[in-house]
Amino acid sequence: MKDRTGVGDVVKIGELQVLPVFDGSTDLAPTGMYRLGPEEMLGGDEDDWAPHRDLLADDGTLELVFGGFLVRGAGDRLILVDGGVGRDAHGGTGVTGGHLLESLAAAGVALGDVTDVLFTHLHFDHIGWATVDGAPTFPNATYRCHRRDWDHFYGSDDDATTRLAGIEPRLELFDIDTTLAPGVDTRLAPGHTPGSTLLVLSSGNDRALLLGDVVHCAVELVDDDWGGVFDVDPALAQRTRNALARELEGTEVPVTGAHFPGLRFGRVLPGQGTRRFVFG
Repeated sequence: MKDRTGVGDVVKIGELQVLPVFDGSTDLAPTGMYRLGPEEMLGGDEDDWAPHRDLLADDGTLELVFGGFLVRGAGDRLILVDGGVGRDAHGGTGVTGGHLLESLAAAGVALGDVTDVLFTHLHFDHIGWATVDGAPTFPNATYRCHRRDWDHFYGSDDDATTRLAGIEPRLELFDIDTTLAPGVDTRLAPGHTPGSTLLVLSSGNDRALLLGDVVHCAVELVDDDWGGVFDVDPALAQRTRNALARELEGTEVPVTGAHFPGLRFGRVLPGQGTRRFVFG
């Protein structure tokens, strides 16, 4: 397993700066993580992965990273997108984090410096550092997420409710696509969860997308039939992903998912009969 602590490489989008901050990571066998088609819980075996080996590590594992992204340069705002797993393992999953606050400190960021926390959705591995001992981890921040996700998770998911209860006094929900800060816009991308949201970053002529969990691995941007097994509404998630992939194909717009290896950006390129994804 790779040591995913600290920060990644800064990506500049015009005047905006995007800095990956790591909470942890895990290396998994990719088989069984994906379905081929919205109703199929099959596929994703070694033969299915053969054309996509370039998206796996050298040892054939799939690296899933947990953490978030700091966005600087949007006026006087310092925005954290997603909040990692937190300091406790999520029961039964083997997923652990615990390093996000160290990573922020390594970037020279104090908890009180963060002005906004945006959750792309409310699965446990994105809200882990929402609170500590019931109090908001980021005491000066406004917390935001889509109202559809809040209504879906809060009060019905015990883990999410426990983690999120302390942020209610600092919470602002949105139910339409909205501008969070100059050059930082939300866009509903439902299916993975009801309120799954991606972030559009723009400055001057430059543009980039933070995809959240619209995709977990770039294979989902390459092949229309691939989808993760964790989508709440698989058919809707597939339509959302495929429309996004067609929108991005050949545009050179950099994108990254919330779990991409190293939280690195890449681009969707046109190919011979299929799309390609390249990092960098």
